[in-house]
Amino acid sequence: MENLIFNSNEKVLFIGDSITDCGRRQDEEKLGHGYVRKITELLTAKYPNHNIDYINKGIGGDIVEGLEARWDEDVISEKPDWLSIKIGINNAVRQTESNEEYLPKWESSYRQILTRSRQELELKGIFMFEIFYIAEDVQEPRSLAISEYNEIIHRLAKEFNTHLVQTSQSFKQAVNNRPNALWTTRDGVHPNATGHTLMALEFLKQTGW
Repeated sequence: MENLIFNSNEKVLFIGDSITDCGRRQDEEKLGHGYVRKITELLTAKYPNHNIDYINKGIGGDIVEGLEARWDEDVISEKPDWLSIKIGINNAVRQTESNEEYLPKWESSYRQILTRSRQELELKGIFMFEIFYIAEDVQEPRSLAISEYNEIIHRLAKEFNTHLVQTSQSFKQAVNNRPNALWTTRDGVHPNATGHTLMALEFLKQTGW
């Protein structure tokens, strides 16, 4: 029995930072070589009868305010049926204000793009990724407000009734189960090939794959 929530002739749009981008502008198919491509390959391999249009709008280094600024061009004008958002780690890395000062602004920007998406698009669903930082992959790990950002992501996911892709929790479990393995490119932020595969599988859990 087929449980996939995507149907033929639907458009799935992925947007985010470098983890989503992953070289997509140098890629002939414009999908990059990260979790977005792995998702499309696994879906196509299992459901070859589904003709789904996949679009990657990731931009390396982007922050949620950047998404807000380019939402008209990169999302609204594309009229996707499904939307996937992976954003926040650059905000956490670059944050200079205290959590009390900055996090409400970050939440407001994220809420704005979600509100516009619900109001201006005929979406069948939204996926929201947790942010993550794998300190075990870094020689001198940084102290980042990962849990605080993810609390906001969880709250918004519930408020807007989206699919929540719990990559932070999944990476924590993976590190616990295989403590000597690397999941990023030794910076705790950018997944290696295995890390991107983990992200893809976590996404696919939400799709009925």
